[in-house]
Amino acid sequence: MKKVILLITCIILSSCNNSKYSSNEEKALFDKISQLENENKSLKDSLSKNERDFLNSQILIGVPDVETIKVGKNNNIVMLFQTFDKKLPKYEIYKIEGKKEIKIGDNNQTRFNYNFIPKSINDNKMHLLVKIPYEGKIITIQNSMVFNIKK
Repeated sequence: MKKVILLITCIILSSCNNSKYSSNEEKALFDKISQLENENKSLKDSLSKNERDFLNSQILIGVPDVETIKVGKNNNIVMLFQTFDKKLPKYEIYKIEGKKEIKIGDNNQTRFNYNFIPKSINDNKMHLLVKIPYEGKIITIQNSMVFNIKK
């Protein structure tokens, strides 16, 4: 009988020790999970900032197919962002006439074509605006070009 009581006491004490050990182990695991969650948030914030900085650093470059643009003719202008082969978020393209923004399309590539048709020799300026929605805000990139025009 004494042996049974001794055995039961040992089991109880052993289980009490295990629960303390288990509790410390759980606390350590919860601390590690919390630390990893904080690091994960920091990495997500860093990646988001990197993407926003990339979009804000873009330059829109226009390259006409011909050196001299002709009045009344369809003149193709290849519009390029400085970074090639990187997919951009879907953006909208506007041409600016005076103070009006006229939507002419949308895209998500680093290249698009724009057809410029000057109405006269004095109509030698083109102004485009690209609006990229990102994280609830709009990033704008502009391009203005002046062309040699002849009849």
